[in-house]
Amino acid sequence: MKKIFDFKFFVILFVALLFLNKVYAYPTVYPTGVTVYNKTEAYNGYTSFASTDTEGNSIVYIIDMKGNILHEWYINGSTINNLVLKDGHILSNIRLKGKCPVMGCVQAIEERDWDGNIVWQYKNNKLHHLAEPMTNGSILTIEWDLLPKELISQVKGGISGTELENNTMYTDVIKVVNKNKEVVWEWHPYRHLNISDWPLNSAENRKYWPNINRIDYLPEGNLFNGKESLLVSFRATDSLGIINMKTKEIIWKWGNGILAHQHDPQLLKNGNIIVFDNGFLRPNVGDPQTSKSFSRIIEINPRVKKIVWEYDGTMPNHMMGFGFYSFIGGFVEKLPNDNTLITETTIGRIFEVNKQEDIVWEYVHPKAGVDSVYRFSLDDVDWAEKLSPPKEQNKFSIEIPNQFLWIIILILIIGLLVSLRLNKKKS
Repeated sequence: MKKIFDFKFFVILFVALLFLNKVYAYPTVYPTGVTVYNKTEAYNGYTSFASTDTEGNSIVYIIDMKGNILHEWYINGSTINNLVLKDGHILSNIRLKGKCPVMGCVQAIEERDWDGNIVWQYKNNKLHHLAEPMTNGSILTIEWDLLPKELISQVKGGISGTELENNTMYTDVIKVVNKNKEVVWEWHPYRHLNISDWPLNSAENRKYWPNINRIDYLPEGNLFNGKESLLVSFRATDSLGIINMKTKEIIWKWGNGILAHQHDPQLLKNGNIIVFDNGFLRPNVGDPQTSKSFSRIIEINPRVKKIVWEYDGTMPNHMMGFGFYSFIGGFVEKLPNDNTLITETTIGRIFEVNKQEDIVWEYVHPKAGVDSVYRFSLDDVDWAEKLSPPKEQNKFSIEIPNQFLWIIILILIIGLLVSLRLNKKKS
């Protein structure tokens, strides 16, 4: 009797695939919802994020580790930034109906209570991207403005001739607004930076300098310098900087030539800085929206200005080339167990990797474009008792310990069919 299949072939194939799964991080092929959940390795808690409905209005969700919806806020208008506060309120940047002159622009900052009632609102048509609470209750904001014409020639880099009409250019202003809606502090890049030392990405248009997209507030006693400061992402210049709030001077700068249109820098508890390096317009990778572009997470020791850890979801010279990529948005959070929570905004994917760079939790939202992603534990919040009973988000979600399981099964089936075919020919 002839062999139907070669058992040794399948053993070798199975062991090889298990090895590849351990080494490489592939994008998953599962339904939406929670697709990977390793209970012992993941940092268990609640995850908040925002997405939009079919009308363009935002919904802010809180889900558990299985993807069940525990709470929702419906917001009339789209949002750029949503932060769930310790007391159960949310702070949101709201884009109302109408056109915006710059990317990420909004017209209001609103604080809502648990039930969605607006308890505080600040309107300003020049706001964009950020609403960051400070320890004294004030709010950090970013506004757009016009760069004085006489300074435009000092801006280096970018694509020549791509300025706005009448040879104008946008710039930014960082402001602190108190709860009485008074501006109590402000910072203009062109007044405190040597403009020519902060060139635009060579493939960027010359419409906006330096395009601040995120600020991490560093209170007094912080591990960088102990002084009240701001860690700022200057997107169009591919750079990070730290501002001393008292002197308004830049006291640290890094990233140009290494980063590419980054988002979400944060000072960690170990004194290092972590950032989502988007990879958009990254030099020497060809078309910025092809598979040659890649995103990565970088952790930097700011004192020696060296990368001490990075994760891009793949490995050098990997034949498949899979990793993750979000040319806009992108969030990162270092969790208390030293895992890293990463948001691939453009496809709606949130995933958690451990120290070994294995994916230990993954959630894929049915609609692309998730933002404002944060993980909370019971100790982080005062609202846990308010959470509703779980509302199943996706009955087809699969809780599995290994994200490669279905790929292994699929390849085994293909291998079996090939083996049967070969044995049939031999017979």
